[in-house]
Amino acid sequence: MALSIQSSETVASILQKIRDHYGALCLDNDRVNECYTIIDEFHSNIRAHVATKNDHCQWSLEIVCHDGIMQLEFEYAGPGFDPTRVGPVSDQPVESRPIGGLGLNIMAQLSDDMNYCYQDGVNKLTITLDTTSSREDDTCH
Repeated sequence: MALSIQSSETVASILQKIRDHYGALCLDNDRVNECYTIIDEFHSNIRAHVATKNDHCQWSLEIVCHDGIMQLEFEYAGPGFDPTRVGPVSDQPVESRPIGGLGLNIMAQLSDDMNYCYQDGVNKLTITLDTTSSREDDTCH
């Protein structure tokens, strides 16, 4: 079952809704906390780029967890936008880099896999994380 989320909701209320609905799936470990960061970034992007054009903007989130692999499936109606095609922010000099894209870069770096499709006016972004292990490229020990 997918959760329906209004663009006007706060991140705190969204995370509480997730904890209430998914309970045991939302174990308190670093990888699950990274899921929360991804959800926060996604919601921020929806509010900044989609909800400004649609007063009744809402998006859905389905969380699927099996054997410690957590999939976040985001869906929202609107013009197609593929966040997997945004280039890495770090490869661009600060003075020539356009504003924006940092949140998408964070989402990509925190995920183990990120896939996008657009069909019948609906954007679908699926992000996968392995919550049973720590990130190998984590430089903040």
